[in-house]
Amino acid sequence: MKIEMRKITQLPKTFSITSDGIELKGQIYRKTSKIFQMEAILKGSLELICDISGDLFVKFFEQPLVLYISDGIWDIQSQNSRLDDFDIIEFFDGFVDVEYILQSEIESIKMDYHIKEEQGV
Repeated sequence: MKIEMRKITQLPKTFSITSDGIELKGQIYRKTSKIFQMEAILKGSLELICDISGDLFVKFFEQPLVLYISDGIWDIQSQNSRLDDFDIIEFFDGFVDVEYILQSEIESIKMDYHIKEEQGV
């Protein structure tokens, strides 16, 4: 799912996309002429590998997500903004690729350290 940047205004635009058992649902709006803010909830379950036992297990996630998106290269030196403490996701084709963002978040979760919690203890 791609959202055309020129159609994103200061009025929040709602979106929802699901992949690999995880849903990314929220809003995106224009913060400045070249910066967009995405506020969303990442929710669902993923099959992960326990880093201690090597066992597969399913873990449920529900976490808020706030991302900043740039239309083109984000040059922190030339911007008079309070966003300098945040990571900015850069897109170069005039579209926000929500599928790419979701896949990146899923891969980030998978690469994190996971421990299977024992049931019934």
